[in-house]
Amino acid sequence: MSKIIIQILIKLTALVVLTFLAACSSTPVNHSATTKIIDLSSTSLPNVAAEFTTTREGEEHEHEHEHESHADNVTWRFWRDSQQITIERPQLSMGELWQRDGQSVIHRKLYHGDKRAIEFQDDDLRMLEITPSWQKLALLLDPKLLAQLTAGGLEWSDGYPTREYQGKVAETQWHIIMRMDLGMPMLIERQHEGFSERTELLNAYALSAAPWQPTATTGYDIIDFADLGDKEYDPFVIKVQAQMGHDHH
Repeated sequence: MSKIIIQILIKLTALVVLTFLAACSSTPVNHSATTKIIDLSSTSLPNVAAEFTTTREGEEHEHEHEHESHADNVTWRFWRDSQQITIERPQLSMGELWQRDGQSVIHRKLYHGDKRAIEFQDDDLRMLEITPSWQKLALLLDPKLLAQLTAGGLEWSDGYPTREYQGKVAETQWHIIMRMDLGMPMLIERQHEGFSERTELLNAYALSAAPWQPTATTGYDIIDFADLGDKEYDPFVIKVQAQMGHDHH
């Protein structure tokens, strides 16, 4: 075979290889074929367990009437299914439980160090003006807030579908990144005057595969919120009411 023919064959082979590589690099990966994108307004969000860290800097003056204990840097856990949401802050030995039964919602503040809990019925929550929607509890964000922010397009981060939200609402600057396969925030940043807060997702699991479970509350002394006034001399009740911003009388 002549040298000219060999050179032509080499050039043709190189051209075919380059064309193939270019085609591979320009073809988008079809992630959606194997990953379900969650509608954040859906009432059937995936059952998940997650771990977050929240860092605060500065003083928040917007909620000075709230005196609930908190640390500047807290790692906390979250479990969600269709009927129950549990949040725990191990560093503070505290937690929250939300349960729904039809249209009714029951809320418990859990004090694991004391093995006691305060239970709030629907009427108690309405009186205290604590009536978050189930969707807000499940998303860890108010859907109405997301609607007021500028939403970016669907992107992929470490193989997960994400969507970014940014904007300013009521003098607070927000930056939020949602994991769209779980319906859960990967990042929540908010800034208001000299105060800033950053919540970041550390780990997420299918609920059935979670490496940790909520603290068992079997045997806890559960006090109805409406009955707190009858226990005004109970040291635990005095402590809790002080944290909730109420005088124990």
